Amino acid sequence: MITLVATELVFNQALKEQEMSILNRISMNEVSDAANALWLDKSIADTIASNAIQIINKAYTRNFRFFNGRSSKYLVGGLFFLLGYRFCAIKNQNELAHRLGTSDVTIRTSYRKWLETFPDLFLDVISKFAENKNLRVFVLLDLKQKLHQHEIKSSFNLPAAS
Repeated sequence: MITLVATELVFNQALKEQEMSILNRISMNEVSDAANALWLDKSIADTIASNAIQIINKAYTRNFRFFNGRSSKYLVGGLFFLLGYRFCAIKNQNELAHRLGTSDVTIRTSYRKWLETFPDLFLDVISKFAENKNLRVFVLLDLKQKLHQHEIKSSFNLPAAS
């Protein structure tokens, strides 16, 4: 019984350290400061920052590999673009890129990767994109093609021969 409790404590500590590694790379203060630099309305900036941290934590627990090799600017930039739509506080890719010190290509690649990897976290945003003719064409059709390609690749994963 004592061994089981000790093992559970070690496991829980390892999980906390793993979560802290992502939070050390992308701190709440850093996200909050970036949001406040982008949105003048403090309540919107705080809401977006809080939502971004929640999504980062959910995504990390579901697929920690998503974060491998990606900068905080990449991760937060795409999230901010999507969350701007969620909270009707839209910022264009150039403005986000300029304020975050990255490129508009990074923002575009990031938000598309977030949508492709975690579409269920952004269903409300996807529906808003569907209402916008430009976004519907360039984002949703691209997302549909990538998801379809992923589906096809997954269907060909055959079990290893024994």
